[in-house]
Amino acid sequence: MADNHIKFPGPAEGGENNPIAPESNRRFSPDEVFPDLGNDKLVAAMEALKKDENKETQTALIENVLQAKFFAPVEVLDGDGKLLQGTGKVAIPKDSKFNFKLIQNAKGEQYFTVFTDIKQFMKWSKSPKINTIVVVFPQIAQLAQQKADIISGFVINPMDQNIIFSQDAIASLIDAMKAVAEREKARRESGGTQQVKLMFGKPQNIPDAVYGAFRKKLAKIPEVKTAYFCMLKQGDQEYYLFTLDIDADSETCRDIGDSVCESAKLFLTKYPIMAAPVNSPFGEGAKKVDSPFYTKE
Repeated sequence: MADNHIKFPGPAEGGENNPIAPESNRRFSPDEVFPDLGNDKLVAAMEALKKDENKETQTALIENVLQAKFFAPVEVLDGDGKLLQGTGKVAIPKDSKFNFKLIQNAKGEQYFTVFTDIKQFMKWSKSPKINTIVVVFPQIAQLAQQKADIISGFVINPMDQNIIFSQDAIASLIDAMKAVAEREKARRESGGTQQVKLMFGKPQNIPDAVYGAFRKKLAKIPEVKTAYFCMLKQGDQEYYLFTLDIDADSETCRDIGDSVCESAKLFLTKYPIMAAPVNSPFGEGAKKVDSPFYTKE
């Protein structure tokens, strides 16, 4: 096992940079000191890959590695080069250095090592001089690439599943991470302009007298040629919807629509009321539900 001083990158989103000491004068159970990093899916993906390595199990592994948090073994040296030891979460003095622990295989290749949970870490080392720090993949990649001349990659749970990622595999993971980020960015951008699906239906339990009142109102507005009335569901919200064929300029159309909605509030109280022109997506949907309830004579 080799020592290696590496400049530690800043915390990624969700990362934690407080080292945690595994032992103290009194015995703590791992659950008392170390957080559960929530890597059950990753461990399952590693086990599945070991049983049957194929495109599906490889993809599942990559997806979980990119989202996971890991324990990384470190020695922490203060600004004077003294070894930092402690119990529980340890505050990091200014100008501290992290001595990340590497493992070496029979060929002499060195790997940065990380663990999915504290039990895996304690299978590897119980030394009170070695603390752990929580890292995520972007940090692991940066650490490995800083010393690419001496580090061959990183390994997850070397005492158990022993999943190894070479420098080439790290580069591929970085590309995969960038692709995921680009897809998420595209999804957010498209989501900002994407219209919520509109659903139309016939109103229930509307008395004929109410339709009669609407017709009397519209008969007094000569610009209205036809009118449809339906229910509209837009996302989780439902509306009463009037769609009107109005022979007038746009400003007059808006005024007439507002007037119809205001009058309808006397009769319709369960849902908000909307008005829209027939030559709109609302109008196209309303015409498929039913025939017009009003037509100018």
